[in-house]
Amino acid sequence: MQHLQPNTTLQGGKYRIERVLGQGGFGITYLAVQTSLQRKVAVKEFFMEKFCARGYDTHTMDVPSTGGRNEVEQYRRKFIKEANNLARLNHPHIISVIEVFEENGTVYYSMPYLPGGSLLEYVKVNGVLSESEAMKYIKQIAGALKYMHDDMHICHFDVKPANILLDGKGNAILIDFGISKNYDDRGFETSMTPVGVSEGYAPIEQYQRNVEEFSPASDVYALGATLYFLLHGKRPVNAPNRAGGTALMMRRTLSSNIKDIINASMKVSKNDRAKSVDVFINEGFLSEQKFNVADTPIDDERTLIDNPSGHKYSSGVTENTKSTSLWKYVILALLVIALIVGYIYYSNSRSPLSMPQIEKASYQDYFDK
Repeated sequence: MQHLQPNTTLQGGKYRIERVLGQGGFGITYLAVQTSLQRKVAVKEFFMEKFCARGYDTHTMDVPSTGGRNEVEQYRRKFIKEANNLARLNHPHIISVIEVFEENGTVYYSMPYLPGGSLLEYVKVNGVLSESEAMKYIKQIAGALKYMHDDMHICHFDVKPANILLDGKGNAILIDFGISKNYDDRGFETSMTPVGVSEGYAPIEQYQRNVEEFSPASDVYALGATLYFLLHGKRPVNAPNRAGGTALMMRRTLSSNIKDIINASMKVSKNDRAKSVDVFINEGFLSEQKFNVADTPIDDERTLIDNPSGHKYSSGVTENTKSTSLWKYVILALLVIALIVGYIYYSNSRSPLSMPQIEKASYQDYFDK
């Protein structure tokens, strides 16, 4: 048995477990009832699946392997730091912490329960979002990240659809600060815990473990990739493959402004990428000028691909481009026909014999023989 069973109580009956909401490599999240207020909450438990165990007859977490205890303790401290970071963040689009406590040989923290599920689940059930709905959620999370970057000097490093929940009132809430990092005033990291990668959403510098210096551009990439998912229903090509030359394909029906936002936020090179989440908040405009996207893949009809839903994708080619190409071929064909007709007419007009003369001369030659 890995998780706590339904009706298990914590903090002397203050919380009663109902069921598991989710489980990852570093923790288990439960739906619980805060009994004093009779309200539903989420309780996150530190539990490293790789090293930790729990018996059937006990709630206590154990680390059977001596070799894993140092690593478990390292991540346990990180878990407490995550909870403390969340507790001091105050933003309407960042999950808040109700309480942090230790019990059963591990650490827990409780949070408000958000009934709307994640954006990942929302898109799977409802399909791709409209540009206006997608940008509504993206701008809300961009506001949360701007607060983290500018006021708190924290990078999230794991922005993705699964880590954005809906509260049932049309609001997006950023969660899961397990690999977030604090930076000092000079821009250097204040913790040495490793940063993982979420395939398709992490920028190239996270694959290279190059996040020692403060850089909001890393979260900008992840939020751009999240916008891509909301509009396409699939995660984008991962950063290493894009660095190797694989193009980022987009729906042909997307507005040019949305394409510009995605291109500006998802540049593979951090130096070329939009430097702040203002690219989302201002919907592509920064200091009244659009980002220069001239170095993105050139529109080319040969790169068209199909997805199961029937949408056409390309690196940005539009129907207008296709129509323009078709008219070019039509005009070229008409010119060729005109040249052929003109040549025939010109040849006949210069002949010394008209058609009746040709026929007469031929008959005369026959009788002369």
